[in-house]
Amino acid sequence: MNTHSSLTKKQIKETLGCPGYIIDYLYDCGRLPVVRSSKGRGYPRLYDTKAIEIVKEHLNKSSYS
Repeated sequence: MNTHSSLTKKQIKETLGCPGYIIDYLYDCGRLPVVRSSKGRGYPRLYDTKAIEIVKEHLNKSSYS
């Protein structure tokens, strides 16, 4: 797994300090770019590095600080 081209939910949470449900919400809405979907329980979904910017923009729009 090349961490420079993809990120897990945990890595995004640690980088931005946001709750995981925000990442889940943006994924469910189809707003986060996915590099690889999960193969099932225990296999993480991999997001594109652009996901960090998308989550940052969402946090700036919302009242979450």
